[in-house]
Amino acid sequence: MSYLIAALALLCSVAVVSGGEMLAGGNTPQDPSDPEYMQHAWKAVQKINEDPAANSGPYVMIPIKVLKAESQVVSGVIHKLEVLYGESTAKKGEVDLSTLSSANAQQRDGGNQAIFKVSHYARPWQNYEEVSAEKLRDLAPGELTY
Repeated sequence: MSYLIAALALLCSVAVVSGGEMLAGGNTPQDPSDPEYMQHAWKAVQKINEDPAANSGPYVMIPIKVLKAESQVVSGVIHKLEVLYGESTAKKGEVDLSTLSSANAQQRDGGNQAIFKVSHYARPWQNYEEVSAEKLRDLAPGELTY
């Protein structure tokens, strides 16, 4: 009988704690307009621009807008994003990609655009992060306005 009461108490506490909050392992939608997610998108700039399959053009691709954001708690946090990237005015080889930011990079008028899936896995207490980026598709000129 005491096991039954303990099990019931555990189930009730899980139900109260989970009441809409993020549980470990599950994907939780986030507000893509939160500036935190644009910071995560900037972390993928170097990876995108060093991969010829992701960006074969002469201009550096930079994040323009986060379209979708989710977080997943594991042994750390994985931020999963869909991001609109566009060509900047900077040319590859002329800028240090590791120092590129919104403060020193501007979108090129009429430049190519693409949507990327970006994953940023962070364990801040271990000073560890891993970034991956995959091109989902190129956009036709004028296809997506923000």
